[in-house]
Amino acid sequence: MARRKEPEPALAAPGIGGPNSIEGPGVSGPRSARRSRNRSFSHVHLELDLAPHLQDPTGVPVLERLAESLNANKIVEKGSLIVLAAGTLHALSARRFRRVDHWEISPGGWLPPPSPGKEPDGEEPVGHLVKALESDAAASVGSARSFSARLSDLAGARVDVIVRRVHRGNHALSLDLWGSWTQAAVDDLTGSLSARLPVTRTTMTKFQYE
Repeated sequence: MARRKEPEPALAAPGIGGPNSIEGPGVSGPRSARRSRNRSFSHVHLELDLAPHLQDPTGVPVLERLAESLNANKIVEKGSLIVLAAGTLHALSARRFRRVDHWEISPGGWLPPPSPGKEPDGEEPVGHLVKALESDAAASVGSARSFSARLSDLAGARVDVIVRRVHRGNHALSLDLWGSWTQAAVDDLTGSLSARLPVTRTTMTKFQYE
């Protein structure tokens, strides 16, 4: 007669514990980290905190021109929002986001849209901003509390950006990246911003994989 098989001990449910407990599949480790690193995002939301001091525009022609325009319109003291907006546009331009699809200040409303040239990605958006300030829009800049814009790179990606006053002279920057973004591309963009703006902290608060 065959020997009677002893019953096997029951396995504990996940999270219960015990010598034979089953742990849920890991979400980290070399393989999963490599897989996540190689996946592209379809959307990323970034929050950047900015220090109250401004970068020196000396040596950057488009930013020097903006400073002269603000001085001419006597809004230097309250123009920090626009200076930071210009620095943001300059940083995005360095990553080939040069076509301005929309921009506005609040309160104040829409700014005059850039006039498209023969090469839509050939001119710095800051140059268009200076032209907008040379129009009647300059009167609203001094009291503006936020600047928002949408820029695209003519290759299917776009960036929605908002620069806003927070409190006591501090500002914050929010960006939504749309299209196809690798982690390296996100890092390059935040690096470009940090090189041109007084960034104290950068946080990715939301993301979605393709």
